[in-house]
Amino acid sequence: MNVLIVGGGEIGSQIASALHHSHNVTILEIDEDREKAFESLDVQFIRGTGSDPDDLKQAGAERADAFIGSTSNDDVNVLACLAAKGLGAKETMAFVTRQHYVDAFATRGPMGSVGLIIDRIVWPQRTLANQIADIVRVPRALDSAHFAGGRIKMLEYRLEEDDPFVGMPLSVATSPQSVLVVGSIRGESFIVPSGDTVLRAGDKVVYMGTTESMRQIENRFAPRKRSSTVAIVGGGNVGFMVADQLQDSRMHITIIEEDEERCQGLAQWLPKALVLHGDGTDLELLEQERIEDADVVVAVTDDDGKNLLVSMLAKQLGIPKVITRVNRSRNRRLFERVGIEAPLTPRTAAVQEVLNWLNLDEVDHLATIENRAEVMEISYPYQCNVGKVRNLGAPANSLIGAILRKDRVIIPDGDTTIQHGDHLFIVTTPDNVTAVHGWLAQKRQGVEA
Repeated sequence: MNVLIVGGGEIGSQIASALHHSHNVTILEIDEDREKAFESLDVQFIRGTGSDPDDLKQAGAERADAFIGSTSNDDVNVLACLAAKGLGAKETMAFVTRQHYVDAFATRGPMGSVGLIIDRIVWPQRTLANQIADIVRVPRALDSAHFAGGRIKMLEYRLEEDDPFVGMPLSVATSPQSVLVVGSIRGESFIVPSGDTVLRAGDKVVYMGTTESMRQIENRFAPRKRSSTVAIVGGGNVGFMVADQLQDSRMHITIIEEDEERCQGLAQWLPKALVLHGDGTDLELLEQERIEDADVVVAVTDDDGKNLLVSMLAKQLGIPKVITRVNRSRNRRLFERVGIEAPLTPRTAAVQEVLNWLNLDEVDHLATIENRAEVMEISYPYQCNVGKVRNLGAPANSLIGAILRKDRVIIPDGDTTIQHGDHLFIVTTPDNVTAVHGWLAQKRQGVEA
């Protein structure tokens, strides 16, 4: 497959890194200094801009099976995709940061009505806002995700001494029916559990189950029902979208934003929220507004340094849950090392969306777990042999967390029989993804692993 990426920034480099081993990847980038970031990758780097048709022709846009606009400029990404489509690119994707473009290029949107088509619009900030809102809604949860149209739910918690499941093997721990422990993080290691795995206080544990059964897990970790207080530092797109999703719930929302004009807009758009004009790193302001009484602090400015400082102040004030936006993926480990438990980056989910859009195989890459594990969805092919989970020979360090069979969700054990057409939701570590692909290929050929 010929893939042309306009923009050699963080998103472009992550996409190229995921694809260069098995596809022809070309990077079109105006900044020649960024070429160094691609020296270790088998890609072609061309200096130019996506807004210049001559540069697009030089980069081979007319031969592109997939064309991706991933610069930091919405207008360039959109214009590049439209031009590439005109030159003959088969499929186009544009990264954007504004609702305007999402609406304009929607199915049967105004642009399509005049023949201007971009096959996929991706807004990473909206994906991030949805993820943050999901985490805020579940007390104590460090992460939250939904699969299979909302029928399967995944939650991550950090265990405390008096929590359920601590200090006993999973084989004897009493879990709600249709709930499975699919992983735990201890230090830097992600553990794919077995029945002999013993969970400890301090472990971050990932549960997967039907949405109905997972409510029992939520109640075990946070049984008290009460309204929550949420403080959001940063009233940009992400902060606004988080508050907009939460304002109709039983939550008291405060937004702190430095730009006075933006504050006026937020006050109009979010009538149920308290909007404060100020600096979220100003300890005097935080104390004056009693931010220490908040149940959750969300730091979502566009400055990683400010988000880190806000998060550290929130931890010092004793706020139970701190959720932090990390704009640069390489900064994530720094946030974790200073004790920030829920650092989220919009770019990781964006790269997964690209891989699924390209439809490179029969695997959907649904989510990552703190960049230490991955959730994959596999449709079990009809040419594969059926059998019990324990007899399928799945690779080590992988676990089938859920099965979607038509409209029914099954949380499996070793005696569950896999049937043709089942959708398997597999949790595995990043270095094991290739082994899962190989296992699936072997099963498809009728070869036992």
